[in-house]
Amino acid sequence: MTWRGGALALAMMAAIGGTHAPTSAKASASAKATADRTVGKQSPSLRADASAGKPSAAAFFVRSLDNPRDRREARADILDTPVLPGSIVKAVALVAALEDGVIDADSSHMCRRTVTVDGQKFVCAHPDVKRALSPAEALAYSCNDFFVSLAPRLSRDSLNKTRLAAGLAPITSGTLMAPALVGLAGPRTSPRALIDVMARLVGAGKDQPVPMSAATRAVLLDGLRGAADYGTASALKVGGISALAKTGSILMPSGAALGLVVALTPADRPTHGIVVAAPGGAGVDAAAIAADLLSQGTAAPVAPTQAPKAPYAQLAPSVPLAPIRLGRTLTDGKTRVETIPVDDYIAQVLAGEGQPRAGDAAQQALAITARTFAMANRNRHRREGFDLCDTTHCQVVRAATATTTRAAQATSGRLLLNQGQPAFVFYSASCGGRTESASEVWPGAIDYAGTPSLHDDADESEPGWESDVRVPDIERALRTAGLRGDRLRDIRVLTRNKSNRVSRVRVEGFTPAEISGHEFRMAVGRVAGFQAIKSTAFELTRTGTGYHFRGRGFGHGVGLCVIGAGNRASRGATADDILKFYYPGLTIGAGSPAALSTSAASPAPVGPDPRVAPVVPVSPVATDIALALPGNDERDRGTLLSLIRKSRDDIVKVTGAIPPAGMRVTVHPTVDSFGRATGQPWWVSGATDGAAIDLLPLTTLRQQGQLDRTIRHEVAHALLDGALSKRPMWVREGAAAYFASPSPSRSADPARVKCPADAELLRPISAGAQREAYARAEACFARAIADGKRWDQIK
Repeated sequence: MTWRGGALALAMMAAIGGTHAPTSAKASASAKATADRTVGKQSPSLRADASAGKPSAAAFFVRSLDNPRDRREARADILDTPVLPGSIVKAVALVAALEDGVIDADSSHMCRRTVTVDGQKFVCAHPDVKRALSPAEALAYSCNDFFVSLAPRLSRDSLNKTRLAAGLAPITSGTLMAPALVGLAGPRTSPRALIDVMARLVGAGKDQPVPMSAATRAVLLDGLRGAADYGTASALKVGGISALAKTGSILMPSGAALGLVVALTPADRPTHGIVVAAPGGAGVDAAAIAADLLSQGTAAPVAPTQAPKAPYAQLAPSVPLAPIRLGRTLTDGKTRVETIPVDDYIAQVLAGEGQPRAGDAAQQALAITARTFAMANRNRHRREGFDLCDTTHCQVVRAATATTTRAAQATSGRLLLNQGQPAFVFYSASCGGRTESASEVWPGAIDYAGTPSLHDDADESEPGWESDVRVPDIERALRTAGLRGDRLRDIRVLTRNKSNRVSRVRVEGFTPAEISGHEFRMAVGRVAGFQAIKSTAFELTRTGTGYHFRGRGFGHGVGLCVIGAGNRASRGATADDILKFYYPGLTIGAGSPAALSTSAASPAPVGPDPRVAPVVPVSPVATDIALALPGNDERDRGTLLSLIRKSRDDIVKVTGAIPPAGMRVTVHPTVDSFGRATGQPWWVSGATDGAAIDLLPLTTLRQQGQLDRTIRHEVAHALLDGALSKRPMWVREGAAAYFASPSPSRSADPARVKCPADAELLRPISAGAQREAYARAEACFARAIADGKRWDQIK
């Protein structure tokens, strides 16, 4: 099962969905200064959170380009760690291509969004401007497709000539050009050195500038200005900073994400340079931090060797959040990607999911909750090139109102935090007088300490609901959800949980005969409408034509109750009072900068968890498989490496696929860590992107009996997805599921089924619908194999 490249569902998946209580917010990210405000006017330095006594978790180095003694820095451990420079070296590639005559200032390139070069897939996450990009715009937007397209035309000698002049080591003959041009292969350099590289390129400071024509320099400067104005480092312009800038997103040697930005300011005549490295973040995060720090002018210096005193050290609450890439659903079923400020997005969510007449305190509580949901789930649609969708799969959006805009602005930047990170929170319209635990709805979901099922007196007086559903509609709903059967003989409630909601239901006449109450509700809702069974807090009786349902509440009941929050606000409760009631185990604050924003093209932050052993750096011995394990799983390294290699070799033997030179496999210490890194929900056990595989904790996979199959499934994605990249999603998912079996059969001729559309696999409405869609994908693939087709010929 693949959402972000590849993901295998756990055997007992829970349903997606439920009503996410409304929230909203309108952006108020006005510039903090005029465009000519720069650090050069006041001796530049970056600040720590002095009030908390903790330095920033981000590393920074800022210095005068003329006076080497005028400098400030923090986190030398990161600044001096050699890393791949990422997209920052696209500036070098641009100069080399222009000087070599491969392109000129008037060249143009229509971004293909996704392209495979040298056997590697490159994805563009920048806005689709619906027209060809100029070279300067390609640099500003950091268009991967533009730069890898130079690989067949740009000579290695020309590239190395420019690299050496900029102070970078040359690309060796054994390094592929495409990944080298975008900084994902080749020699490593320290983040600290990137200021000098940028200064030599633009001809600032005392070092010898990189030789280039005036025309080339004009294109370069145009692109670097564009990056700071409208491109990947546009947070600088929002912060009132005039700069030349470039961002990058890479992996540290340990396998952790690192966001980079290097900027020279002011843009017209640079006098100072800054580099920010944001652990766990992306380039846009580093740019946002740099903008915030530069806009502060002077600040107390931080000792270069000072390390964070806490796992989630924080900057001051004014760190801006990078805009949301919203996938807006059009009437023809297609998706248009819009980039909007976070508070504008929150204002629209409040309008779509909130209670219009609720008091300000309720609106603000909902705004904080919805903003937290957005930040914690920002990678959910990474594979599709955006952050969040506009349906109940994420959060529903509508046109913002004055009320929702006011609530969003009043709470700007505030989040619900668990150990400094945005918490995985939920909300629903009405809990019917008692909230629900997340793990009761989605097995394996996180129940934060102090957040059990609660009696909610503010919602218990709300009227109940009743409805009638015909037997044919229920039968059709069960079949749509993936159950097999012809006639429904009876429905019985088997068990209820502590909140008295239906936990398990028996559906006589169908297989499997038992499903969860939440899955049953979602299945019926998909066919008969979600007004039919508004919650799982119901009783049912048989009627002449079907079943009569009587219940309380609307939605899954987990977390904040929108109606209950409104009633509490009317009694005089503040937003903080409301949030403390519904989320007693969480704190309210600004969060760690690296956790606040990640682009659709980069992994979400993964912070250390003091409850578990840290992930041990990749073993240098396993050159074909780079395996990162939590410390307490080290004893399993040999077994896992053997299983991964055997899976790879078995699948290569059967398919003839060419394996990647190496695979990176990361086993996460917690479900929370996996979710943040991949954007996947808890019922997904693995995710694959190219040759990088992320897995749930080993204990979780073993408890589910899914360890071996998950590894084979994800390894199959790593081996086969490249050859199937332009095929419908059911082909890729079907191939992974088919070859995940140790001995895939070619003799059976599966029943004729309709192959699932991409939307059914990417946005299933329930766990049952998800299982059914993936089962159809595997059946379609197996049928094609049985018909005599090769795996790579199936379309």
